[in-house]
Amino acid sequence: MIKILIIDDSPEKTQIIKKFLIEECNINQEYIKNQSNIKDGKKNLYDEDFELLLLDLVLPRDSDSEPNAEDSIKFLQEIYYNNNIHIPAYIIGFSQFDELISAHHESFDDKLWHLINFSYSNSAWKDKLNSKICYINSLKERFKKTLETKDNFDIGIICALEKPEFNKVLELDFQWEKFEIENDPVVYYRGKLNTLNGNEYKIVACSINKMGMQAASCISTKLIEKFKIKHLFMTGICAGIKDRGVNYGDIIISENITDYGSGKMVENENNDYILKPEPHQIPTNHNLISKLNSFLRDDDEISKIQNKFKGNKPTTTLKAKIAPTTSGSYVVASETLVNDIIGQNRKLLAIDMEGYGMYLACHFFNETKPLLIKSVCDFGDTHKGDDFQEYASFTSANFLFSFIFNVM
Repeated sequence: MIKILIIDDSPEKTQIIKKFLIEECNINQEYIKNQSNIKDGKKNLYDEDFELLLLDLVLPRDSDSEPNAEDSIKFLQEIYYNNNIHIPAYIIGFSQFDELISAHHESFDDKLWHLINFSYSNSAWKDKLNSKICYINSLKERFKKTLETKDNFDIGIICALEKPEFNKVLELDFQWEKFEIENDPVVYYRGKLNTLNGNEYKIVACSINKMGMQAASCISTKLIEKFKIKHLFMTGICAGIKDRGVNYGDIIISENITDYGSGKMVENENNDYILKPEPHQIPTNHNLISKLNSFLRDDDEISKIQNKFKGNKPTTTLKAKIAPTTSGSYVVASETLVNDIIGQNRKLLAIDMEGYGMYLACHFFNETKPLLIKSVCDFGDTHKGDDFQEYASFTSANFLFSFIFNVM
C-alpha cells in the first residue's frame, strides 16, 4: 500500500480527492495525509516517507498567508535540495485553473512527475490519477519482490569444518564469490550453476567451523531463514560401518537419519550407566531419493570422480550407496560403541556428528529439503586416522556437484 500526502488549501477539493483515493483506488484512509499549506506539508515530509505527493500549484506559505504560485515553485525546488526532507517517489501537480498550468508548466515540468487538470464537473482527472497510482503500486510491488528475492538462493551447502571438507566444496566449479552480512560472523560464498536440464541455480555455501549436531542445526536454521533455500546439502567425512561393504572414500547418501544418543539413560545394579535408545528417524525427501537412485545407475560418473582425484587414495573401486545414517555428539573411536550403535539398525552404513542437526532444522521449516552426502574416512575404531580425509571430502563434494549438474 502506498502512502500519499495531499497539500492543498481547498478543503472541498481535498475531500473529493481523498474520497476518490479511498473508494476507487482502494487506498486505506490511514495511508493518506493532507495539509493546507507549505509549512505544515513540509513537516510531514520531514517526519515520514511518502510514495506520492499530490501538490496544488498555488499554495499559501503558512496558515496566515495567501496562496502564491511563486512560493509553491520555491517549495518544490526545496524538496530536492533540503536534506531533511524525505523526497517522495512521485510528485503530481494539481490545479483546476488551466491558465496556471500553462503559465507555470516549465517551472514545474522538470520537478513534477505529472501535471493534472482538476475539475469539479469533469472526471477525466480521475482516470489519469488512477492510472498513475496503479503504476506506482505495481512498481512498488516489483521493487519489493526484487528486494525480497535479492538474497534468496535455491541451494545451500554446508560442511562441518573448513579443512578439508569446505575447501573441497570451494574447488567445485560454482563460480564462487565471497560475501559477508553485517552483524553476522559467518563468511558466505555465493555461486551459480547451469545444469544439463537447462535450470540455473543460485547457491550459497558456508563452513560451520564447529563439529556437532547443535552447531549444524544453528547454521542450517540461519541459512533457511536468511536465504529461503529450497535444498540444503551437507558434504564431508563420516565413519563407515566395517564389514558392511563400504571402503575408504565411498560415498554414503543418507536415506534416513537418526540420533544414536536419543533415549533414556538408566543406571543398572552395577552402577553402570546404560542408554535405552529411542531413535527418531527423519527420512530424506522421496523425490530426491528417486532421482539419486536413477543417477546411481550410471557408474561412469562415480568413476570420473575417483579418477579426478590426484592425491592419496585407496586401491578399492569408489562406490556410492544410499543407506540409513546416524549422528551423535562425540567422535567415535571405539569398536564396542560402534557395535552398540549399529545394533539399532541392521542397514546402517555411516556415523557422523552433524547430519541429524541439519535434518531436524529442515524438518521444522518443512519447505527446505535436506540431503546428507558424506564419504567414509575411517571406521570409528582404534585405527581411526586422517589418511583419507582429503579423499573422502573430495568424493562427497564432487558427487554433489555431479548430481546437481546432471539431474536437478
